[in-house]
Amino acid sequence: MRRLLTMVLSLVLLCTTVPIYATAPDKGVTAAVAPLSALTAKMAKMRAAGVVTEISDMSLKIERKVKDKVETMEFRLEKPLNRINVGQKVKVSYINSEGKNVATKVTVDIPRKLNKKAKSPEIKVSPAPLKR
Repeated sequence: MRRLLTMVLSLVLLCTTVPIYATAPDKGVTAAVAPLSALTAKMAKMRAAGVVTEISDMSLKIERKVKDKVETMEFRLEKPLNRINVGQKVKVSYINSEGKNVATKVTVDIPRKLNKKAKSPEIKVSPAPLKR
C-alpha cells in the first residue's frame, strides 16, 4: 500500500512540475522567426475547380458554380501552361499573395467514367432440396 501511495504521489508531482518548466522561456536561446507574410502564405492554400474561359502565358481565368451562381476567378501563373486549353475542366491549387490569387498547381480534371453496363436479369436457380 505504501509503495502504491508513493508512486501515485510521485506521478502527481511530476505531472504538475513538467508544465511549469515547459512554459518558462529560455533566456539564453534565440530562434529565428519567419516573417508573417510567409507564414500566412503557407497556411492559406486553397483549391478551386471549374472550366477554363481564358488562358495566357501569365494568367488563367476559370468559371465555377457556387450555390447555383456562376463565379469567375482569375489566377496569376508562375510559368506558362502548355497542355491546358479553353473549355477544359481543371483543378487549381492556389495561394492568396498580395491580394491576388497565384496558381501553384493546375491539373486537368478527368471525370470518372461510369462503366456500369445494363445487366440483363439473371435467373438464379437454387438447388432442389434433398429428400431423405
